[in-house]
Amino acid sequence: MKNKWLIIAVLFPTLCFSQGGQSRGKMTAIASVGFAAGESTAKPLFQLSTGFSFDRWFTGIGFGLDQYSFNTFPLFTDWRMNFGKKTLGFLYANGGYNFPGKYNGNDNFIFIKTTDKLLGGFYMDAGIGYRIRLNSLHRLLLSAGYSQKNVVSRITYAPQCLVPPCPHDVYNYSYQLGRIVTKISWEISKTK
Repeated sequence: MKNKWLIIAVLFPTLCFSQGGQSRGKMTAIASVGFAAGESTAKPLFQLSTGFSFDRWFTGIGFGLDQYSFNTFPLFTDWRMNFGKKTLGFLYANGGYNFPGKYNGNDNFIFIKTTDKLLGGFYMDAGIGYRIRLNSLHRLLLSAGYSQKNVVSRITYAPQCLVPPCPHDVYNYSYQLGRIVTKISWEISKTK
């Protein structure tokens, strides 16, 4: 049931803007670099989104690299709404799924560890930003917001056993990592 709602949430903005409409969309690409900081040390993040802009709206799909606490690769839907007289301010929201990256696991000397895997989970990022026009094609974006990524560390232990079959203990450690993010982005889109 959760997966169905996640798919609907990810596809909803794209489906809304793809339905008929008087204005013609412009292809837009946004490359971002920034930092995520929370309870642990600030770590870099990178994102790349592409999609279509319609008047004051942008919807697209993106992916990135998030190195906060665990290396993950988020795949997300990117939604933005421009505001202000010259549409220089914007609100953004990203929602999607974290795919796990390389994970070395934790060491525990009491039991024999048989597996130590990192599993993905929900990803979201939302905030506010300001756009600086460089020319009719390029813009610089400065933004700040809140982000959350969920991951699960699944560890299986085999306690010492003299008579097989030996039981295995499986532990799932769920992490819901909320953090503050700041980003600087480069937006490419032809303006009128």
